[in-house]
Amino acid sequence: MATIAEVLSRMEDWKGKEVQIQELTAGLTNSNYKVTVDNMSYVVRIPGHGSDIFINRDVELHNTLSASKVGVGAHVYYFFESDYVIVSEFLSGSTMSIERFRGNRDTIVRTVEAIKQVNTKGEFTSEFIMFNKFDDYMAIVKQNSIRVPAGFDTGEKVVNRVRERFMTSMPELVSCHNDLLAENFIDQGDRMRIIDWELSGLNDVCFELGDFSVEQGFSEEEDRLIVETYFGSFIEQKFARINIYKYMADMLWTLWAVIQNHFSKHDFDYWGYGMNRFNRAMDAFHTDDFSRWLEIA
Repeated sequence: MATIAEVLSRMEDWKGKEVQIQELTAGLTNSNYKVTVDNMSYVVRIPGHGSDIFINRDVELHNTLSASKVGVGAHVYYFFESDYVIVSEFLSGSTMSIERFRGNRDTIVRTVEAIKQVNTKGEFTSEFIMFNKFDDYMAIVKQNSIRVPAGFDTGEKVVNRVRERFMTSMPELVSCHNDLLAENFIDQGDRMRIIDWELSGLNDVCFELGDFSVEQGFSEEEDRLIVETYFGSFIEQKFARINIYKYMADMLWTLWAVIQNHFSKHDFDYWGYGMNRFNRAMDAFHTDDFSRWLEIA
């Protein structure tokens, strides 16, 4: 993995200029730095060790450029193919948090509008279908004898049950981010911007909206607002499909977490993170609501 010093040494345009470096709050996968050069700020993203297990960096670059083109993603200034370091625009504004989202209807509406802008105007490449990704991650787990939570096979059966229903009713796939953590949103007041397009691809928009909801822990009322904002009115079938996908996302990111726990050198409790998501999914699978949503979706 490159260091920030190594990256800066490549930047011919920056040599001889005043350069200030600030390490940004560490993400779950990569190292990120704010670099200010003669009063203009950039973000340098250095991929984490082993992250290419999950990520096709050529797809990421294509989709990042597309998201920038539609006015939601940050502009990309430099890209180093040798190690997939990206130097992009530093977006001014407020980094979102779960607390800033919850109970804030206006912010949720503006965010859903930004998501929809990418969904409808983006020109992404490569599919990101949750069930196919689940299989890919399971293959990594098995190939490397990676430990999974006790009872994971029970959850896997639920995933396969949902797979059978959803894969026969898959809508047209659209350009999706697929990893809508609160911290991937930058609120600029008049509009919401989105960063980190590593896992982006063509997907069912209901996964996108379900992942957005589960990452923030939204209430039923807030989920209804998401549906109404995105589709123009409340649609019970979309609401049900989004809710099913919330816990499909939990199962997928559980696998992501245990793989990271095995390979990553980041100082983060991936196992605890994965267990929290797994337990939430398993609790949901045993509810009457989940069975009813599956019938409707």
